[in-house]
Amino acid sequence: MTHTSRGGAPKHDGNCSRNGVLPGRRAGFPRGVATLAVAACLALAACSSQGVSGQTPARSAQSGPRITVDMVTHGQAFDPFWALVRKGAQAAAKDFNVNLVYHSPSTTDPQAEATLINQAAARHPKGLVVTIPETAVLSGPVKQATSAGIPVVVMNVGVSVYQNVGALTFVGQDEMAAGQEAGREMADAGVHKALCVIHEEQNTALVDRCAGFAKALAARAGSVTVLHVNGAQLNSAANAIQAALKKDPAINGVLTTGIIGFNAAGGALQSLGKFGTTKLGTFDVSTQDLNAVVNGQALFVIDQQPFLEGYMAVQVSAFEARYGQHPFGPVFTGPSLITTANAAQVLQLYKSTGIPLFNGGYPT
Repeated sequence: MTHTSRGGAPKHDGNCSRNGVLPGRRAGFPRGVATLAVAACLALAACSSQGVSGQTPARSAQSGPRITVDMVTHGQAFDPFWALVRKGAQAAAKDFNVNLVYHSPSTTDPQAEATLINQAAARHPKGLVVTIPETAVLSGPVKQATSAGIPVVVMNVGVSVYQNVGALTFVGQDEMAAGQEAGREMADAGVHKALCVIHEEQNTALVDRCAGFAKALAARAGSVTVLHVNGAQLNSAANAIQAALKKDPAINGVLTTGIIGFNAAGGALQSLGKFGTTKLGTFDVSTQDLNAVVNGQALFVIDQQPFLEGYMAVQVSAFEARYGQHPFGPVFTGPSLITTANAAQVLQLYKSTGIPLFNGGYPT
């Protein structure tokens, strides 16, 4: 399955694109995150001809002046997904001689993020990476930054609005498409009635995941109930999921929109004695959800490859600042579907690359 840009991004011809970037792909994860990041880096370097003294841009960046890139995300401090994004961003900062300044609110708060974006723009960095989980609140500050001449990359959420705010490109996944992928997998497994759990308010990406999921399941005569829970209170979230499953015993599938939701749903299903029997799928990788897939207790994990996402967002910013080059369309890092066929391999790949996966311990 190949995703194309909503804005009609140029097609990839199998070699370097005319814009100097390899578009993202949906894959069965035959290669590791770090390998993909390096491959993307080499592709960009090979496509560019602006290195000096025969060096690639990556090498010439090390000998040139250091540049500052600010990254402002909506990521909650306790959400382990963002630790992977940040680690990828830091790896790119090291590779491309970037002073990375990372900011995020302690909880998902679009107003607080808007303030952080304004503060970052006031410092006039060479590049600005942002997420847009709430268009109405965040479009204005991002537009102000781009109008001031700051190159902006939208990451993680905002694929449908990045062009409207004047951003260079989007790095992440199309959440509607990813949700539809989940719906098809659930339908193939015999799910006809499902629960979709959203663990974070004011995040359109999670809403889009459930919307895509519902659309794909409806196409197979299934239905979806969407449940909002408070991811900051894991016990409360698990109790809410348990209550929803008790209320409607016909539900035979649960999709969670992130790691926190998966842990809450796992607890609920365990309490009901249904963990491993009710079909379970989730977004975003953790030790628990990958092991659940390996052990047959979960159907799949949809991975947008957060390390790669953070890496490429900083990489694109650095290339634009130094060489005036950027992708002319979204760069998709997912969805990558992880099932029993490749879950053990993915788990080992994460271990071997040294990228830490979440392994429990949320505050309740």
